[in-house]
Amino acid sequence: MRIRHLARLALVLAVAAAGLALMRPSWACGCGALITSTRSGVDVADETSIVRYDGGQEEIVMRLSVRSQARDAAWLMPTPARARVTLGESDWFDQLDRLTEPAVVRHRRWLPRLGGDRTVGAAAPRTGDGVGVLGRQRLGPFEVTTLSAGDSRALASWLTAHGYRLPGRLAEALKPYVARHWTYTAIKLAPRQGRLTGALDPLRVTFAADAPVYPIRLSRLAASPQSVHLYVLAPHRVSVSGLSMLTTYAGRVTPSMVASPGLRSMVGDGAFLTEVVRHGIPPADFTDDLRLGYTADTPYREVENVDGGLVTFLGVPAYLWFIVGVLLVIVAGAAAAVVSARRAARARRGAAAASPGTDGTIGENRPGSPPAVPRR
Repeated sequence: MRIRHLARLALVLAVAAAGLALMRPSWACGCGALITSTRSGVDVADETSIVRYDGGQEEIVMRLSVRSQARDAAWLMPTPARARVTLGESDWFDQLDRLTEPAVVRHRRWLPRLGGDRTVGAAAPRTGDGVGVLGRQRLGPFEVTTLSAGDSRALASWLTAHGYRLPGRLAEALKPYVARHWTYTAIKLAPRQGRLTGALDPLRVTFAADAPVYPIRLSRLAASPQSVHLYVLAPHRVSVSGLSMLTTYAGRVTPSMVASPGLRSMVGDGAFLTEVVRHGIPPADFTDDLRLGYTADTPYREVENVDGGLVTFLGVPAYLWFIVGVLLVIVAGAAAAVVSARRAARARRGAAAASPGTDGTIGENRPGSPPAVPRR
């Protein structure tokens, strides 16, 4: 299972060899362009990266999920200095996803619903005009080669000679990196069996850098809108220049907040975690790499408002208690009004009985009344 995942990642790894003729890069990931030896192409369904920067060294752990009918692939990743490649763990992304999930705020309802900064260029070693092989290694099913080049044509020739069929369009896209004397990590994979499709095991690329940078210029070669999702671990909160991004989380993290030993080592004694996301990016918007500059360490967390249901008392919705209370008040008011009216009527009758007669006497010798009895 692990080998199959790694095999798929090879899709990413032979980027520089994306063929416009025989090998067309149907997708360019954040750190390169995916190519295959067939015309079936590659569709990257999801790409997420962890970027760690400690002031002098940068690590990029990239996880991809791809769809393809191809059986082999390649990827080329440019970096400002010679890179070391190891394997990462998918669980790192799961832990950061849980750590940065929105804060849930439940709102209780009384009534039922009626309807529905500073950025610095990274340093890089200078090379001659030719191509230098800085190192080779086997990493699981991957063949990893680290290169230096002082000329884009020489780089293209070397890649072509070693099975990376580099189209003219991609060679042109690599010129800015060659001019800045960056190095390149070329990775190929041809799985023993099966297709390169599904979730790939993450690759961890480590290199020296004067400032955090995310190489993404080659995504300009993509044929469809792209997505970028980064978890950045750095001494301070970062802002992105080179592309408009949405910050969805910002806050300090400590090793105790994550479970994996590998991820704890990336957090170190503590770091500021910034999560930035953007989907549906037109390929033409990738005019340069993403530069990550420091900004104020203002914490931020998205809030997800959730319907908490009706306010209840003794298991009965509060609005029903309110209605019953109103009805009781109305009934009590009506009863009080009736009692008051009856008392008023009795008072009127009593007043009428005690009122003086027409001859000035009070209830004596009225016409038709019996004669008064003389007192003794």
